[in-house]
Amino acid sequence: MRPHEEATERAELDDAWASIVARRTRLGTDRRLAELTLEVVRARGNGPEHLEILRDVAKAWTADWALALAASELLIEQAGRRGMDEPPIRADTAATWAASALDDALGALSPSERGEPDVAGRLHASLANALRLCGPGRDEAARDAWNRALELDESRGSWWYDSGILHKWRGRFDDGLAASETALDRGAPRRPTLWNLAICATALGRGDAAVRAWNEIGIPASADPKSGMPFVDGLPPLLLRVLSRPSPVDGTTELAEGVGFELVWVAPLSPCHGVVQSPTFRDAPIDYGDLVLWDGAPVAEHGLTPGERVPVFPLLEILKRGDEWRWPFVSLEREPGALDALRETLPEGVRLFVQEERLEPHCGDCEAGVPHEHDASGDAEASGSSRGVLRRGKVIVAAGADLEALQARWEQGLGAQKLVAALPGLYEALQQTKRAGQEHQAWRGIERTALKRKERS
Repeated sequence: MRPHEEATERAELDDAWASIVARRTRLGTDRRLAELTLEVVRARGNGPEHLEILRDVAKAWTADWALALAASELLIEQAGRRGMDEPPIRADTAATWAASALDDALGALSPSERGEPDVAGRLHASLANALRLCGPGRDEAARDAWNRALELDESRGSWWYDSGILHKWRGRFDDGLAASETALDRGAPRRPTLWNLAICATALGRGDAAVRAWNEIGIPASADPKSGMPFVDGLPPLLLRVLSRPSPVDGTTELAEGVGFELVWVAPLSPCHGVVQSPTFRDAPIDYGDLVLWDGAPVAEHGLTPGERVPVFPLLEILKRGDEWRWPFVSLEREPGALDALRETLPEGVRLFVQEERLEPHCGDCEAGVPHEHDASGDAEASGSSRGVLRRGKVIVAAGADLEALQARWEQGLGAQKLVAALPGLYEALQQTKRAGQEHQAWRGIERTALKRKERS
């Protein structure tokens, strides 16, 4: 289509939408207008501006199962743009509107329609997807809806595929694997189904099944000879996001309230699992060194540099905890660069990371599926960015490292009187109870000093 033709079509669709909005009160009684509305919404891309009218149509036409289903599927499409790792922040969403309309439509079916796969089966399948998108609190109802749909017709590969997605996101990886295998047998699209199969197999330690799935997709995977888990050589680092809450040891951050996503770097061992390579700084379920599983569909983008954006993947499961020590610290420089200097003196097997006060919020636009971007959280090893201010971070110590040597280097660095810092975890690990208590007191003192400086500035 030529540019002027595209512009003409867009203008005509915009005019049609304006006309529909002006006739909104008739949507519940004029079936042809309701049908036209759904056609226009599809043609205009089913955006957030269409949500309320889609809700009106779905709610008004529950006695007409075909119309209720069509409107609900558009609501589900919008709800599906929200990442599955994002907990619902309100009860009134596109997914709940669709679920309510579909449930009412099922109740309005005739006795004969309730046994028809193309009627009741489709409604139950869409209801199951809507309930999945409502969050874990509707899991039992979602499972019941899938059971009802598959009882009516177990030959539909797309239904098995979607049921596998529900199981995957609820951590029922054995059920997810079985559903994905059945979906393949029933003719579901192979590539996305094999992705889900490989993810579930990896979660279960079924490296053989995961390797076969990756190879069929065209990804050169092999089984690690030690662990039996899938391995793909040469995969680049990636970003993973994880929900976190305010840290109980952080009394000064401006981000102390609310839930948000932290971003961590991961070294992939396969397309869906790998080892976390940067620490979390708030109260998060994962940390440096953990072996984790993620979903294959990105849920966000993160800007590394101007013009450079990389995909961000959602956490699915913790496969194995890392064996490193991971201790938070707080510091206050007396001279710029003192924290950098301390870092350079730490023994082998010890890394010092500094927290960046940035966080990807869990926001209403995410919940609504509105296209937008976040400058999400990051972290970096200590660098010249420290300028005599309060700095938080973590010291990561490899398992088996000499803690007494670390203590000597740490205290030697602080003895130069250029830096005040508290690292209670080191002394707790050394079972130096009195000194650990002093470190906790020093921590609170450093925070009070920083707050006073902030009040004066």
